[in-house]
Amino acid sequence: MNVSLSQIPSLSFSNRVLLAVIQEHDGFVITELIVRLALRGYFHLISCGHWLPDQDSLRRSVRRYTVAVNEILDHPIIGRPATCLQLRDQLEQAERQPHPVLVLNFLHHFFDPDVDLTLRQRVLEQCCQQIKHLSLSKPVVILIQYLPIEEYQQFFPLLCSVADEIIETTTEPLTEISQPSLL
Repeated sequence: MNVSLSQIPSLSFSNRVLLAVIQEHDGFVITELIVRLALRGYFHLISCGHWLPDQDSLRRSVRRYTVAVNEILDHPIIGRPATCLQLRDQLEQAERQPHPVLVLNFLHHFFDPDVDLTLRQRVLEQCCQQIKHLSLSKPVVILIQYLPIEEYQQFFPLLCSVADEIIETTTEPLTEISQPSLL
């Protein structure tokens, strides 16, 4: 299925694993995705790599929907793992609370050449098992960026095996911003 990244918050959020594959990182669209999920309530936001938007961008985006900016910005329970092992630990921690889970740039830490490939593969398998277990009690949305590298081709099928739905996204703007004419 090919959808806009902006359509993810409007998709049915039942207990399942939704894997969204994007072609390129778009900070504005990811900010909007986070804000729209925050408007729905609490959720775990696990950001691998550098995909987490800055606070100013999030505040500006929230202000377009509500004046309760601080309250809405408290909804994401943010985790920023620095390794694939920390990602596994944060997925385990997410199981202890009933909130949906959004993982940005999931495969990022599995591309680290400083970590032995067999360890990365084993941890990825453990993370995938954890994701499947999480989806028994809550929705899980995973965003990854397509990369034309050998490791991506090796890791992607394992992640696909736990996904209930795989969508390829386009990065269309959520709303068209226009300024009315003065005259």
